[in-house]
Amino acid sequence: MRDVAEEIGRERVRDVVVRFYAAVREHPTLSVPFARVTDWTHHEDVLTHFWWTTLGGERYLDYRYRVADRHMEAGFTPPLLEDWHRLFAQTVKTSLPPELAEAWLERARNIGASLLMMHAWREANPT
Repeated sequence: MRDVAEEIGRERVRDVVVRFYAAVREHPTLSVPFARVTDWTHHEDVLTHFWWTTLGGERYLDYRYRVADRHMEAGFTPPLLEDWHRLFAQTVKTSLPPELAEAWLERARNIGASLLMMHAWREANPT
């Protein structure tokens, strides 16, 4: 995958993240698992960094991401992922030119596919 972080720019990455999570807080299903977030500024800072590095940008925070664990702790389900992706795609597509939006959404789809595999494995192998 090509490095699109610099093409998008860190400020636009942050703008997308902030706009997306504002919409999440108003969403009928997504607001529920995200109600556990108490410091939205910190959450948006961390997710801006996550997406910046996922898009190929250089790390600027010392943060250990536990994507699968965080999603399971929040009650992740495949239907919630569908809602998340639909809202995220809408936010990205209204914020960026089509070629940059598609490059970002390709990464989001790959992460989503990994989360779906993890969910299926955990359902088949309960602890």
